[in-house]
Parts: sequence; structure tokens; C-alpha cells
Amino acid sequence: MYEERLTDVYEYLYEDLQFILKSSIRFRIMVSLLRSPKTFDEIKGEVKVSLPALYSNIRLLLEEGSITRRGDSYSLTSEASLKTLSALKLMNSVRVINGFDEVWLNHDISGIPEYLIEDIDWLINSELIRSAPEDIYRPHNTYRKLIEDSEEVYGVSPIAHRDLVDIYEGLLERGVHVELVLTDGVIREMVLNASFGLLRTAIKNRNLKVLRFQGPLKIAFTVTDKFLSLGLFDSRGFYDQNRDIMSTDRRAIEWGFRLYEHYRERSEKLGIRNLTGIMLSM
Repeated sequence: MYEERLTDVYEYLYEDLQFILKSSIRFRIMVSLLRSPKTFDEIKGEVKVSLPALYSNIRLLLEEGSITRRGDSYSLTSEASLKTLSALKLMNSVRVINGFDEVWLNHDISGIPEYLIEDIDWLINSELIRSAPEDIYRPHNTYRKLIEDSEEVYGVSPIAHRDLVDIYEGLLERGVHVELVLTDGVIREMVLNASFGLLRTAIKNRNLKVLRFQGPLKIAFTVTDKFLSLGLFDSRGFYDQNRDIMSTDRRAIEWGFRLYEHYRERSEKLGIRNLTGIMLSM
């Protein structure tokens, strides 16, 4: 029964998507009308194909019931709008998967919840920043440059690095709001290497919030008001510091905030007393 339902769904989707995607001209017309109703000349200005091809495909869309005409203006039906949005989402998801295939195929993505995997198309305007023989620190240097201009910083990390401590100390010194979800080991390293007086003052002034995530953490990322930086562990369980997915696109940043919220909701907030206890126990 389940396999029969899958077959029915496949055939239904295939017929719909085939009509939309079989012709790039038809698809571009529908995407153009998705933004707003348009006249023939306005469609021609966006789609940029020959007049016979444009006339032919508009006629097919009218006959199919995907678009309607009122006076000189063409518009998508409600059903066609939903189908076009779904087709765009599918295309963008495939582009993200193919564009970052070396990340998805050889890295652990279990740290990304399923509902955000479903919205992986939100990362369409992202870039894979790789280390290169002539610039082995390119991901880190790109990260440092982007974070300097941020006014709000939210991070999740199971890894510790002395340079990161320096970066975050600099952010706190200039009053940037910082929230960090960390594992016990990273919290101990932070207390050991950072200025405890600065941490205490920042927490007291509500510029810093530190949260403890208990259990395995399979992802490291930073999201700010300016950018998203996403790092993953490879298939052997080692953090890949040579590759970061980064984006300054608003949609990708929003995706990053949703990911941060996922981890914040599952973490315990620590205060000055907690950090003091950690420091005294070392």
C-alpha cells in the first residue's frame, strides 16, 4: 500500500513538474509572473526569447490553465504559483547539493536537523571557502574579516582555538553582543585562556551569554547580523578546518539563526557562578 501511494505521488508530481520544467521558456515565464502580473511586453523584457517562442508558450500556459489574462495583463493562478515555488525550491536544493557535493558526501551532516535539511535551498547564495596551497588559512582569514563588522554574534562550537578566544575578546571589548553554545571542554578552554575579568564584566553587562550543550556536538557554526559560517566534521570524526560554507545573503543568515535557535533551546545557560566554579575546579 505504501509503495502504491509513493508511485501515485511520483506520477502526479512528474506530470506537473514535467510540464513546468520541460520548457525553460515556460518556466522563465512562470517565474517572471510569480513576482507580479505583467503585460506581454514586460514578460518579453524579462524572458528575452523570440516573439514566436514567447507567443507559443504563453498560449500553452493559458490552455493548461496555469496563467490567466485580464486585459493586457497576465498572471499566475494560485495553483500555478504554488507549483512554481515548489519547482524553484527543488531546483535550488539540487544546486546547493551539487555545488557543495564535496561537503555533503564526505562529512557528517547529522548536526543539521531534518527540518533545516528540507530548507537547504536557503543556502543557494553561499560559497564554499577552501584552503589552498598558497593560502592555507583562507577559511579562517575570511571568517576573521567578516566577523569584524558584526554587531551581534551567535556561535555553536565543540572545538577550541586560541585565535578564536582573541577574536571574541576583541568583540566583547567593543561591546558586541555575543552568545555562545559550547561543550564542557570548550568552556574550560575559554575560562583558561580568556580574561576572566572581561568575561565577568560582559556577562554582568548582558553582552555575553554562555550556554552549555551536553552530549556530542557534530557541527560548528557562527551566525551574525552580517554573515553565516558553517563547518562540519568529516566522515572520520575530525573537524574540517579547511572548508567552510559562508554567506552574506539574508536568507542564509536567517537559516543560520534557525539553526542556532535549535541548539539554544537544547542548552543550559551558565552564569558567573558557574564559570567561577569551572575556573576553581581546574
